[in-house]
Amino acid sequence: MRIFILTVLIFASQILYAQNEGNTQVKGTVTGAKWKQITLKIDKQYQGKEQEVYKTELNGNNEFTFIIPLEKAQFVALVYGPSGFAKIYLEPGDDLKIDCQAGNFQKSMYFSGIGGPNNRMFKSYHDRYPEVSKFKTRQYKEGTVRYELPVTIDAKMQLNHPASFTSIMRQYKQERISMVESYARNFTDLSPMFIKQMKANAEYEWAYYMLIYGYLYGEKKQVEPDFFDFIYELVICDDDLIGNEKYRRFVRGFVNYQFFQQKKEGDAYVGQYEIAKKMFYGETQAYIQSELIREGLKNNEMYVMLDVYHDFVTNTQYDTYAHTATDVFYTKNRYAVGSQAPSFTMTDIYGNPVSLYDYAGKVIYIDFWATWCRPCVSKIEMTKTVQSRLSRNDVVFIHVSLEKSEARWKDSVKFRNLAGVHLYAEGGMESEIVSTYNVKTIPEYFIIDRNGAFVKKPGKTDVMTLTAFLEKL
Repeated sequence: MRIFILTVLIFASQILYAQNEGNTQVKGTVTGAKWKQITLKIDKQYQGKEQEVYKTELNGNNEFTFIIPLEKAQFVALVYGPSGFAKIYLEPGDDLKIDCQAGNFQKSMYFSGIGGPNNRMFKSYHDRYPEVSKFKTRQYKEGTVRYELPVTIDAKMQLNHPASFTSIMRQYKQERISMVESYARNFTDLSPMFIKQMKANAEYEWAYYMLIYGYLYGEKKQVEPDFFDFIYELVICDDDLIGNEKYRRFVRGFVNYQFFQQKKEGDAYVGQYEIAKKMFYGETQAYIQSELIREGLKNNEMYVMLDVYHDFVTNTQYDTYAHTATDVFYTKNRYAVGSQAPSFTMTDIYGNPVSLYDYAGKVIYIDFWATWCRPCVSKIEMTKTVQSRLSRNDVVFIHVSLEKSEARWKDSVKFRNLAGVHLYAEGGMESEIVSTYNVKTIPEYFIIDRNGAFVKKPGKTDVMTLTAFLEKL
C-alpha cells in the first residue's frame, strides 16, 4: 500500500511539475488541407526576446501537434497557409484540441479539451469585437512611446469633448465586460485566469484610450486634472497580466505620460525608470525597467544609462529581464564610444581586397546605404560634398552598399561619380558586415579615430557640421 501511495504521489508531482514548467499541448485537424505546415507564434518581445515560432507538419490525416513550454497565460497566434490566421488563448498545462476547415480557418474552429471552453468563449468575443487591422490604425509619438489606436477611436477623440468621450469609452468598456461576465455566469467551466484576462483586455484597452485622449488633447480639449481619475479604477500593478499585451501597452504608456506631464528634467529613459521603481513592484516593475533600459541603451550614449543599468541588474529578482538588459548592454558596449571598431575584409568595386586595418592611423568614416533608401541617397550625396571640402587627406570614406543587385550598385557609384572606398555587402541586411556592425536600419554611419576606436558622432550630419567635425579629429 505504501508503495502504491508513493507511486501515485510521484506521478502527481510529475504532473504538477510539468504544468508548472508550462508544458502545453495544442493539437488538431485541418480538414481539406492543401498546405502541410502550420505555425504557432508566441510573443516574447516584452522580455527582449524574439517571437517564439513553432512549426510542424500535418500528418497523413491532416493532424498536427504542438508541445510547447508556455510560461504565462496569454493570447497566441496560429497560422496556416497564406491567409489562415487565428488568435487562441493558452494557459500553462492546457491540452487544447482544435478542429477546423482549411478554407475557412478561423471561423470554422471548434475547440475541445482543456482550454476548449475558454477558446469557445474567446471566439464568440472575437466575432463580436474583432481585432482592428494594422492598416486601420494611427500612431502618435509622444515622449518616448508610439501610441497606436484604431482610426475609429481616433475620430471619436477628435470629435468629442472630455465628458462625451468619457461616456463613450465607459460604454465601450462595459459592453465588453458585460459579455465576459454573462459567459462566466452561464459557463462555469471557464478558467478564473481566462475570465481575468478577458476583463483585463476590456479594462486596459479602455484605460489606454483614455490616457491617449488626455495626453494628446489635454490642452486643445481643456482636459481637467480629474479626467485622469480613471486611473484609480485600475489595478495598476498585476503580475498575472504580464503576458497580456493590452496590459503591458497601458503601463508602458502610463509611465511615459507620468514622466512628461511632471515636466521633469534629465534623461527621459532614466526618469521613467525611477518612476517605475516607485510606482510598480514585482515582475511588472522588472518588465518596465528592462524595457526602459533596452530603449535607453539603443537611443542614448551608454554612459547615460550606466547607473540605472547597474541598479537594475544588481537588485532585480527576475533573471529573464536582467539577461535581456545585459545582452543589449554588452552589444552597446561593443559599439560604444572608445570601443575598438571590429575589423573586416571585403572586396572593393575594383576587385581589390580591403581591410579596416589597411587604414590604421587614419580617420575613417564608414556608412551603410542603398539606392532604394531615399535618405541614404541624400546622405551619400552630402558626404560627397564633405569629401570635396576637407582640407586634410587622411580621412577615408568607406561606403558599404546593401543594394539588391551588384550590377546596380556599380552603376549607381559610377552614375553619381562617388569618391572613396566602395564595398558591396552581398545579402544586404543579412550580410556579415551588417551583423558585425550591428546595423538595424539604414542610413547608418560610424566615425573611427586614428586609434581604431569609435568616436561620438556629431549631433547633426549636415555638410558644415560634419566637415568641421572631421577636420578636428
